[in-house]
Amino acid sequence: MKVSVFAGDLADAEADALCTSTNPRLTLVMGTGAAVRARGGFAILRACEAIVARELEHPGRHGLPGGSAHVTTAGELPHRRIIHCVASDAAHRSSPELVAACVRNALAAGEAEGCRSIAMPVFGTGHARVRFDVAVRTIAEALRASSFPGRVVVVTNDDERAGEARAILENALGTSVQITRSAAMEPESLGGWATFG
Repeated sequence: MKVSVFAGDLADAEADALCTSTNPRLTLVMGTGAAVRARGGFAILRACEAIVARELEHPGRHGLPGGSAHVTTAGELPHRRIIHCVASDAAHRSSPELVAACVRNALAAGEAEGCRSIAMPVFGTGHARVRFDVAVRTIAEALRASSFPGRVVVVTNDDERAGEARAILENALGTSVQITRSAAMEPESLGGWATFG
């Protein structure tokens, strides 16, 4: 597996599949879900609504389970698939356990769809309030335990976070990790590059 960090909008990351960090209703109203819906169009949201509707047909269910991953079309985006990861519970809380489950399930879903590269945000660090360093370390541990045969891109929305994520990933994985950035980011802002063998 190759791992890199991307600084910028999730929808600009180069990968076969993009992961959202979302809630048990896949509402796509904020964060990475909103970014994907805004750029990919309402076909993605309609596919999410259909997934949730099927789940709610089961008695006693009020949403999708935390840590689960659900695949939809990428709509108007140039990616093959969107993998929606339920990174919080109904009360908008997350945990390292949910973050790890999102990574495992996203990689399994991507591999089942024939995706060789997956871009994922740092799950649970928005409204669900998992500390950024804890979430990145959890992602690194899940990646280290995975047999996913392709490339994983960890996405942050700014340069400072990209540098912090790279340092944590390099320490946890024991290898160098490259940072790439969105074309909209300032070229001088990321400093040096590290390569991943």
